[in-house]
Order: sequence, then C-alpha cells, then structure tokens
Amino acid sequence: MAPLQGEMTLSFLGRIADRYGLTVRSLLSAVTEVAGQQGVVGALQGDSEVFLNASARDRVAALCRVPQVGLHRALPAWTREEPLGPSKERPAARLHNGVETVAAWGPACPGCVAARTGRVAPARVYLAAHQRVCPRHRCWLMSVPGSGGRVVGLAGCPEVVQAQEEHRRLLRRSPVAGSAFEVAEAVTAWWWAQKWPEETLWPARLCATVPGGEEPGRWRVLARGLVTYPETVAVAGVLVDQTVRRHTQVRGHLPFCLGDLPMLISELARCLRRPWLTDRLASCMDGPLFAWAHQCSKTAEVADGDGQRLLWKVHPAHRPRPLADELAQHLQETADGEAAEAPPPKRRRGHSRQADEAFEAGLTHARAYAAARGNLATRADTLQDGFPLGAWMTNQRMLRLGMSARRSAALRALDPYWDTPWPTLWQRTYHQARCHVAEQGPLDARGGFPGTGLSLGEWLYLQCTRYPDLHPEQQRLLARLGIDATAARDARPRRRSQRAGEQEALAHARTWALKHGSLAGVGVSTVHEDYPLGRWLSDRRGQMGRGVLSPGRAEALTRIDPWWRPPWHLCWQRSYEHACQQLQHVGGGELSEGFALMDKPAQEWLRIQQHRYHLLLPGQHDLLDQLGLKPETAIAEAPAATASASAAPVRAPGRPQRDGAGTVGCLPAVAQHRPLGVPRVGQRPDHRARFDSALVHARAWADVHRHLAVPRDTRQSGFALGMWLFSQRNRAKQRARKGKPASPHLKQLAAIDPWWNPPWDLHWQRNYYRARDCMRAGRGADTVGGLPVGKDALGIWVKRQCTLYESLHPDQQRLLAAIGITPAAAQARVGPRESRRLTTTPRFDTDVAHARSYTARHGHLAAHVGEQHEGFPIGRWLAEHRQRARKKSGTSPQARVLASLDPWWNPPWDFTWQRQYHQYRTTRVAGQPISPKLQRWACKQTVLWDRLDPPQQRLLTAIGIHPG
Repeated sequence: MAPLQGEMTLSFLGRIADRYGLTVRSLLSAVTEVAGQQGVVGALQGDSEVFLNASARDRVAALCRVPQVGLHRALPAWTREEPLGPSKERPAARLHNGVETVAAWGPACPGCVAARTGRVAPARVYLAAHQRVCPRHRCWLMSVPGSGGRVVGLAGCPEVVQAQEEHRRLLRRSPVAGSAFEVAEAVTAWWWAQKWPEETLWPARLCATVPGGEEPGRWRVLARGLVTYPETVAVAGVLVDQTVRRHTQVRGHLPFCLGDLPMLISELARCLRRPWLTDRLASCMDGPLFAWAHQCSKTAEVADGDGQRLLWKVHPAHRPRPLADELAQHLQETADGEAAEAPPPKRRRGHSRQADEAFEAGLTHARAYAAARGNLATRADTLQDGFPLGAWMTNQRMLRLGMSARRSAALRALDPYWDTPWPTLWQRTYHQARCHVAEQGPLDARGGFPGTGLSLGEWLYLQCTRYPDLHPEQQRLLARLGIDATAARDARPRRRSQRAGEQEALAHARTWALKHGSLAGVGVSTVHEDYPLGRWLSDRRGQMGRGVLSPGRAEALTRIDPWWRPPWHLCWQRSYEHACQQLQHVGGGELSEGFALMDKPAQEWLRIQQHRYHLLLPGQHDLLDQLGLKPETAIAEAPAATASASAAPVRAPGRPQRDGAGTVGCLPAVAQHRPLGVPRVGQRPDHRARFDSALVHARAWADVHRHLAVPRDTRQSGFALGMWLFSQRNRAKQRARKGKPASPHLKQLAAIDPWWNPPWDLHWQRNYYRARDCMRAGRGADTVGGLPVGKDALGIWVKRQCTLYESLHPDQQRLLAAIGITPAAAQARVGPRESRRLTTTPRFDTDVAHARSYTARHGHLAAHVGEQHEGFPIGRWLAEHRQRARKKSGTSPQARVLASLDPWWNPPWDFTWQRQYHQYRTTRVAGQPISPKLQRWACKQTVLWDRLDPPQQRLLTAIGIHPG
C-alpha cells in the first residue's frame, strides 16, 4: 500500500489500519510491541502526528511492503524526529499535537485520493500556503483542530481558485514572496478583526461557503483564512513590488501614520478594489502593516541583511492567533451551564499575566501624568509618584512596533503623540509653545516671536528655518500654533543684537553698583530684576582671566567698579566691602574709634589683615589704607594678645618711614613686617610651629626605618606623616618647575634622608630600602654573582634592577652600588643572554643614522608622525621611542642618544607646541614671511606667557618672542 505524496505519517498508518480492519492505536501498539510491552508515547487526537524511530520504521515498511526510499520520499515527517525508547533496538513512537510541533496540514482532496488509490478514504496531507485549493475539484482544504479537517466547495467563490494561481505565480516571480505572504496574512487578519461596516465582500463570501448546519460564529473563526485568501495574495503582491517599496519614505523621515505614505495605501485600495480603504488606513498608527511600512522606510536606503530580515518579520502580537485558541475562546464566550466552567484558553506568547499587570500599573501612572500635563512627552528620568515613568515610557517607545493593538490604543487615548518619529525633546518644547499660545495668544513670527522666552523663541525660529525639512506631521503641529509655510518664510529671529544685550547687562551692573557700592557681592546665582547678572558677570570674569575679553568691555566694567575682577580672591574683596559698610554704619571716622562697634566678622577679618599685612598685594594695601588700616596705625580695641609691639625696628617694604626714630610706631607684633635681611622664600613664620612639630614625627620615623620613603597613608603617633611628606614633595616639585630655588626649610628633611624627594618614582626608593635592609641582614642565601635570587619580592626586584641597570639614573646606580649591585655584579646576575638587551641593537644604530641626517637637515627631531626621511618612517619611529621613554622611570641608552641630537626631542609639554615652535623658528631664520597661522601662534604665546614652563619661555626668548 503506497502513501500519498506529502501525506502525514499518522494518516498513512490510519489507511493501513483501515485495510487490516484495525484502529490506528491498535496498529501503533502492534508496530512497537516487544515482549508484551508497547512503546507509544502521547495522546492520540484527530489532528495528531506520529514520529517513529528506525526500528518502528522498518516494521511499517515490511507491513505495507513499500521500500524505505519510497516512504521517505512521500512522507515529509518520516525521518523528522527520532523518538527514544527503552533501548535503541526497540521500536518507539511519539505522538505530537498542536501547531507548535506539527506543520501546517489539511485534508486531502477526496476526489484526488479516490483517483490515486481507487478507494474513498479520508487522508491528511501537509499543505503549504499555496496548496490550500484543489483546482481540479474546486474545493478548499481546511484544517480544523481536533479533527481530520474539512473540505469546503468553492463553486460560489471562483476568485479563491484564481487567487491560488496568482499566489503560485508570485512565488515564482519573487524570492521574498513567501515571507511577504506571512506579513500579508497578518495584515488581513488584523483587518478581519476590525469589522469595518464598509466591508461587503467578506460577509458575502462567508455566507457563500458556510456548510449546512454550521454555527455562524464558529464558522467565522474557521473560515478566516478562506475568506481573506484572495485579499492576502493581493496584499503580498503589493508588498513585494519594488516600486512601492522605493516610494515608502516620507522625504527621508519615518512615517508617523500610514497617511504619510499615500502611494502605499492608494495602491492597496486599487488592488483590493476598495476605495474606502484609503480613509480607513490614513489614520492607522499601529498594526502589522504600519510595522512593515516603518521598517521599509528604514531599509529603503541601505538594503542590508538585517534590514531585510526585520522587514519581513511579523511580531508575535501581530501574528494571527491559532485556530485552536480562537475556537476555545469562542466556546467560552458562547457556552453556558457546565461548559462555562471550562478552563480559559492559554495566553499567547508574550502576553503573560505578569506583563499585563505591569503594563496596567505603568498605564495608571501615565494617566496621572497626562492628566496633570496634557501629554506623555516625558524625560528619561521622570518620576511619577515614585514610579520611573520616564524609563517605562522609553521602553514602550522601543517596543511600539511589536505592541498589541489594545496597549497602543490605551496610550494613544492619553496622548496621540506619545511616540513620534522625531525626538521627544522636540515634542516637549512644542508643548511649551502650545501652552504659551493658550496663555498669551497667537505667535508673531514676523515680529521675532515677542513675549516668548529666549530659548523658546530661538527654538521657534529654528523650526521656521528648517520648515521644509520637517516631518509633515511636525508641520501640521506647527500650523496649530499659527506657523505655516508663509509665516516660516517671513519669520525673524528672537534673539536681540549682541550690542543691545551687552548694554542691558551693563545697565544692571551699574544699578547694582550704585545700590551696593561695588560689584563684589555679585555671585554666580545673583539675579537682579529678573536678569541673571551673576552668571553674566562670572562669564566676563572668566573671559578676563583667559585673556579673551575685549578691552572695550573690560574698560566699561572698570568704570563701574575698578575692582570688579581683583587679582586676589573675590571673597577678600567682599569682606573688604563688608568692613567698609560696617565702618559707615557706625558713623564713619577713624577705624580705631569704630572698631569696637563693628560686628564680629568684620573685626575678625581686620585682625587677619593685620596678621597677614606683609603678605598682601600693593592694591590690597591701598584699599586698607583707604579703610584706615595702615602699617603705622594701631587699633586700641584689638585683643590684648595683639597689643604688644616688637622692639626690633622694622620697615614696610616700598614705603617710607613715618617717624623720626626709624620705627613704625605701635603696630601689633603680629602685623609687623619681616626684617629686611630675611629672604621671602622659605617657611612662613606663622607655619613654622606646625613644620617643627611635623619634623619631630619625621625624625621619629627615620630613627626606626632609616629613611623617609613613607607611603601616603602612613601615620606616626596619630600624625598623618605620609600625607604631609607627600605635600612637601609636591611643593618642592612645583617650585622646581617654575624655576624657583628650593625652600630653605626643606634642608632639614634632606638632613634626615638625602633621598626624601628623589627624581624617580618613590616606589623604587621604598623597594630599594627593603632590599638594603634584607641584604644587610643576611637574608637571601641563594646568590648569583653575590646577589640574591629566587621568586620572592627581593629576588625579582634585584633581577629587574640588574636587567635595567644601564637605563637607570646615575644616582640610582650609585645607590645600588652601595648595596653590592655593581655593573659587573649586574651582568653576572642576569647572564650574557639578557645582558645583550642592555646595549643598543644594530638596528637602532641603523635607524639613528636617519635621525642624525634628519637633524642635520632640519635642526631638530620634531617630525610629524606620518613624516618620512629618505624612505624611512622617521615620524612613526620617533613616536614609538617617545612612548617608550614616557613609560620608563629612568633614561634608556636610546633616549640618551636621541637627546644628544635634540635636547627637546621628547618635551614634557604638548608635542604640537614643539612642532609649531620649530616651524616659526625655521621660517624666521630663513627670512621668509611668517604665515598668519604662525603669527597667531606667536601672539598666543605672549598672552599665555605666565602659563608656560620656564624652558618654553627660554626657547621663545631665543627666537625673539617676549611677554606682552
């Protein structure tokens, strides 16, 4: 008995069982029975499929007397799965049910089966989407869950038979027709659920195909694929049309609704012969057709593989629901009595109860937000009653194309523009403009949008300048504000001229200075008559500090307040103004008379100025003189601790003596000046006590450890010794970078440990002291060349110093020699193989010859990274050596060779500066005209002279560039 082509395995077994007068279950039991035990797993239903293992297939082939090759060719599921039995030799069978595991099937045409087999017997075959119609007998082969299917006559629906012919031609013509049919099937299923009253063809076709005695509601569920099949084929033909896909773009924008794609909806209405469909689809903003059009707009320019895959992807929420689930839901809706207690149908994938509850919770907060603000254009960090609504809305926008119609409709009811193809920031600003129009009336684009804020007015003018490039829906939204194409063309900018804004700011500054006496009290957050005076003045102070403020603007502020940006800290100026106000408040007069009547902050500030008088700038001296605080003046009401004067004669630097005795009168001792013989550099007298105290802790540490290479977190008897030494090293390095001599008080630290601030890394110094102590204590008995070996920290560190001996600082080499690591011992420790690494290689000697030739030609080694010299990549070679030099703590032999050619081959400042310096120097030496770019560079150096390193200043001085 031969199988039908494409027949289901269980259907073939059923026909065999019918010939033997058995049931299918009995036949399966007989096929899989061994020693009285059966190997059948699963429940047998009307739409089941069975999978057999090799042993069971051999028995079936022997039973029907058909070779395995013929069965494999005719039965698609014959070898699809290999069910497991108790053993591989025992036959086994597994039954499967449902669309998840069983491919699309349908009943075989009875007329065709009778003509093929000579018997009228029911059979089920696998049917693709273009095989549902038997053209010879004009019937629809319908699969019905839980049964053997149903054969429906198509005598009254010839368009269905014709649609299958068009479907097959479409598959032959387009390679994506199969995927397009799946999308089209989802589209027609979505239209089927809308129940549009204009639709008359589908109800007529439904009535023409209903079998006798069939319940209408159940037939509507079963016949969806049959009734919509001609329209599904037509929609698939439109989707695969290259012309339609090329025009599915909104002038470079993504569609907001299907109305933005008039060619697509008009072509669908023409092919389906439904003119009313254009109006129905114009306002559609979700569903499978909108998702396809949205993805098609994104892939219209670049047809990459991922774009094509996403184009034909049907989201789970848009896929037609399986017939089994639809029938179960229909049965639940129409049942009563006992049937009403049947369990509800299973949920679709991606529609769990937890996801629905989470969406409802977010929708509740979104409803509250929309009720308060009228929109859902939230920021990403928006919180609504503690709920992260902004993040939730962002997630919904990301999932919009795959969102179910119910969720999309719920959000669209709150805000039709909850998700737009343009940025959400644009939508938020639009709502601000809409509120402005509701409160103050229409906008005047020709007048520069008067009445609007600066940012809103600038945004509106920007939309006018970009009006032709905006999305059509954006243009419609702006039209609601009164901005159409004509208004956008005639719009004027909102921002006033820069001169007018500067005059307004100066007027506010002048008013503030007249009221408060100066501009010192203007902070960053100061607002004067709704004008951000503090922010404006802070910007001007910053521009003055960077040297980019124009002289005219600086002079205008100086006329208002000469000390609007003092060279000292602004807090000092504010305290000075406060002291002046206090002196005027107590009645003016002499400072000594009104000191006791001032408030405590002013008194304390004046005491500090007495204490620090010799450290102040000349301009501060002049201001204090105007206040009445002079070097010769004593405040009688000052505390007794500051009342005694020093007997030693002192003189104010740069000021003449006021009394004939050569002394300054009765100035308090803390305010007297330093004698002329004491240099300014060094430890401040008021910090001397703290330094001596810290020095005691440093000596105590050095007495125990014999060095000052202290880690930063070290504490000595509760004192933060590590942090204090760290700050002292930083100050010493800063003075060295500025070209200043070392502070005299640091000699006391050098007396405790000469290497308390080494020029190399402090970690090296600490490791050196550990090695010194271990080697002097006799630890590390295993030695090579008299030096310890091993995998401990001491052996590894010693080996590394021996390997890098030639690249170390000369002082480091002397320190190592003191503990026995001499050049000879280092070479014996690392061996001849590694010692070869310490010398320059022949290749370096060859490469450095190019560097010498380049230096002889150009006078420097500041080559660009891409520059070549006689075919040699000199720029890249030098860049590699600079990078290596920056990573090493010492100086390598290669670096010393390059430094002999050009001392600034690897400068500590930006290398771009060095190249521009050599360009300027070479051009000037050659007597050629200086380019405008190099002239601007030279002027910039004069402005930034104080910020340059001393070596940079010396280089500039050598080529004639001096500070401005």
